[in-house]
Formats: sequence, C-alpha cells, structure tokens
Amino acid sequence: MGRMRNSIGTIAGRALALAPGCAMPGLVLPLTLAACATAAPMADGGARAPRVAEAAGYQGAWLPAGALAVTRKAAPFRHDEGAEAKRAAKALCGGAVASGDTDNFRDGAWIFPGGCA
Repeated sequence: MGRMRNSIGTIAGRALALAPGCAMPGLVLPLTLAACATAAPMADGGARAPRVAEAAGYQGAWLPAGALAVTRKAAPFRHDEGAEAKRAAKALCGGAVASGDTDNFRDGAWIFPGGCA
C-alpha cells in the first residue's frame, strides 16, 4: 500500500509542478487538480478524452499515461464498487470506457488504464 501511495503522491507532485499557482489546501488525490492543470496534447488528438470532467456525483481525470481515474464526490469508492465506478466512467466518457482486466483500485479511485473507448 505504501508503494501505491508514493505513486499517487508523485502524480500529485507532477501535477502541482504543471500548475504551481493552483495548489489548494486539503487535496487528497491529484484528481482535483485536473481543473487547474493543462493537459498535454494526446497522440490521438484527444479522441479518447472524456467528454466531461464531472457527471452525476463523479469526477474523472487523466493520469500521466492516459488512464482515466474515477472518483466519487461523496464517500470514496471501495474496492468492491468496481461496477459502479465503471458505470461512472461510461458516463464520463460519453458512453464507452476501455475497460478490462488491467482496471485497478487505488486510494478511493478506480483507474481505467485504457481511458475512454
């Protein structure tokens, strides 16, 4: 678990480096930084980018490798709530998420490495 927290902290640090004037106290996950940091252009021209950043109580953000990370605005996701996270990811993507056996759970967020389909 410590290794995972270090990777999340590294992601948050990189995001803060991209948007130094955007740091807000109380950030738990780097996902809330998505509204502050400018995303790098995607090789596919953004075709896999989520169409919205928020949907019905959920928030989505891109991690450095293009994965879609989904969090719930209320209580954080638990490991056994992957189906709910997948439904939220579909809503964030406008209907289709590239989901598979590499989807994973980290610190209250579900990560979909394939992003939007």
